[in-house]
Amino acid sequence: MRKIDKLVFQAVIPPLLISLVVLTFVFFTDKLGNFSELLITRNASPGTIILIAAAIAPSIMIFSVPLSFLIGILIGLSGLSGESQITALRACGVPLRRILKPIFMIAAFVGVLTMIMSVLILPRTNDILASLKDLINLRQATSQIMPRVFNEQFSNVVFYLDDISLDRQQWDRVFLADNTDPHAPRIVMARKGSWVTDQRGTRLQLHLEQGTIYEVNPQEPRKDNISHFAATDIPIDLNQGRGSDIAGGEGRKKPTEQATLDLWRGTPGTKPEERRMELIEFHKRLALPCSVLGFALLGLALGVSARKGSRTSGSVLGLIFVIVFYILFGNGLRLATVGKLPAWLGAWGADILLIALGIALTVNAEQDSRLTRWLNAWQWKSRMESFVRRFHLGALRAAFRKLDDLAIASTSGIARLGYPKVLDTYISRGFLVYFFWATTVCYALFVILTLFDLLDEIIRNRIAAALVIKYLVFLTPHIMLLVVPMSVLLAVLIQFGILEKGSEVTAMKAGGWSLYRIALPAFLIASLLSAGMYFMQDYILPYANIRQDEMRNLIKGRPARTFSRPRKWIFGERDRIFNYDWFVSNQDLFYGLNVYEVDLNALVIKRRIYALQATVDNDGEWILENGWIRDFSPGRENFARIVKSSFAFPEKAGYFKKEIFEPGEASKLTYVALKEYINYLKQSGYNATELQVALHKKISFPLGCFLMALLGLPFSFSMGKRGAFFGITSAVAIAMSYWGVSSVFEQMGAYGMLSPILSAWAPNILFGSTGLALLLMIRT
Repeated sequence: MRKIDKLVFQAVIPPLLISLVVLTFVFFTDKLGNFSELLITRNASPGTIILIAAAIAPSIMIFSVPLSFLIGILIGLSGLSGESQITALRACGVPLRRILKPIFMIAAFVGVLTMIMSVLILPRTNDILASLKDLINLRQATSQIMPRVFNEQFSNVVFYLDDISLDRQQWDRVFLADNTDPHAPRIVMARKGSWVTDQRGTRLQLHLEQGTIYEVNPQEPRKDNISHFAATDIPIDLNQGRGSDIAGGEGRKKPTEQATLDLWRGTPGTKPEERRMELIEFHKRLALPCSVLGFALLGLALGVSARKGSRTSGSVLGLIFVIVFYILFGNGLRLATVGKLPAWLGAWGADILLIALGIALTVNAEQDSRLTRWLNAWQWKSRMESFVRRFHLGALRAAFRKLDDLAIASTSGIARLGYPKVLDTYISRGFLVYFFWATTVCYALFVILTLFDLLDEIIRNRIAAALVIKYLVFLTPHIMLLVVPMSVLLAVLIQFGILEKGSEVTAMKAGGWSLYRIALPAFLIASLLSAGMYFMQDYILPYANIRQDEMRNLIKGRPARTFSRPRKWIFGERDRIFNYDWFVSNQDLFYGLNVYEVDLNALVIKRRIYALQATVDNDGEWILENGWIRDFSPGRENFARIVKSSFAFPEKAGYFKKEIFEPGEASKLTYVALKEYINYLKQSGYNATELQVALHKKISFPLGCFLMALLGLPFSFSMGKRGAFFGITSAVAIAMSYWGVSSVFEQMGAYGMLSPILSAWAPNILFGSTGLALLLMIRT
């Protein structure tokens, strides 16, 4: 009996551990860019980044650990069943319930681990993240300042800097508009500028040196004031400009940040609604780890019923049950939040149903009943025949058969050229099977984590299920861009690792096939996937991202917004700065127009023009009404009222009709649109470095699928008899290195440390050359 336990352990634990590492890492790929940005900009030390990653990990692992446990059972027991070892055990009189003992031992360990993370670690990490958020957001805000761009992310302060140091802390030639006091707005010109924070790093102010302050009374513009300074400090209001991202004081902790015992005991004076939320969070922390019991029963029933020669039988139903379970779990919490269910039932209801289903399927599997055979061996052929007869589709099927015969006849000449062979089909089929399962599992985890990340907003804002489903549909292209390259690498390493372990590669080589010829199907499929990634990224993703961003704002209760912002501060020609309150583009009409003629080298304003209303006619002539003009030239203090006057500014109305896209929104533009927009920014004198990196990434990133195949093949052919799990471990190490290096290079390009084209292509060049060298070194 101990040998039986050992057999089950050896079958289940390796895929469990590998699945855990893969699923956890795949979700972290979406956050590597943020970690790299914090490291490159020195907004956080390496120790702080490691602390943030460790604090985020429990919120992922409370879902990835139970899911990996189910995958481990399905793969391990399906393998034993496919090799007829389960049949042999049962023929020797070993009941199926005996196999439950090692499964429950693993489940107990997994459940305790998940319980520790959910009950003890997760509340503390949530509290740590909340305390680190202020500091990181504050430092990140200072790193997002761009040269030769009007920076408008802070409330009441807009500034333009002509140059910036590599560490982004020292500025040169600063133009700043300070509207903190609306009754006394002022323009500041300074030679130098830098950030100053307090010792705790929670407050921010702007330190300027060697400059001039121009103050104008809006009610009496004739009464202006000019003063010079050697140094001055301007405090920055973070709360208004950044919303609630940076908290101003310490308030009551959220239920997710409270200790589990505090949730159970409650706080005196707590409102009934708040107390209900605390109890829901308490039961949620206990119910999630206990789901492994239902997963154990479910995995056992589906895994042992796999047909001979199959390692994936039952996996479809397993994943379906997982998704249904988490949907029921989320809906239970939602109903408990609105008071439709007790707190304990909302959290434990999905567990109760899952365990009941698992017991029923296990009993049926023990008795080898029709239900289990029906679930695991669906009679597709007979049911399709009945479907065809019922809807009279015989003629349509005959037409498809004729087309199929025509296709075979027309391609027979190509087939004689030597491709594809039977072995090509065999290799391609195995590759596609593993690629499909890797993609499906990673996608399912993304969906589950996304749903639980938005669960509070879905409940609070009473979002309909149809809207959530639509959001997930439009989010799918973004998820696929992240998981497809990783799935290609996994499929290559698993497929060719299994062929190598089973000596099938040796047999192919004995038949005259080189390793390059054996790998040809994988390279072709990876190339097609790279082309598909580019097509999806350029023709589907921009529109899908716009829609999913709109729906995410609705789910979170945010006001609708566009991914571009109007240009209210624009640097024109000949050192002229335009600022306006509103621009009616279809009438070429400005309201509240300010025109500053400046000399950045001398750090002076030569002339300022204000008009309550201004229009640009078809000939490009500017008509300004109800304003004034002030000349600051030395020795001249001319001030004149404007009733209605014309000016010959070289800027035409079309110059102001372009909008500024946020750099992070480049994925919402196609390659051609982004390239044209970058050219426009360059002509306008704007810094477009980050957008240039994104432009080159649109071509380099889809090639990651082919690159993953090129990297994976040498490892799979050189692993010998070590098998697929060694290959998966190699895949994780390779992918972590590639995505980590890619994120670092991308941030270095965005912050001007590397040229945009080099930062986008350097990871592909490094890893591609490494993979090619390894491939050329192996014996073919």
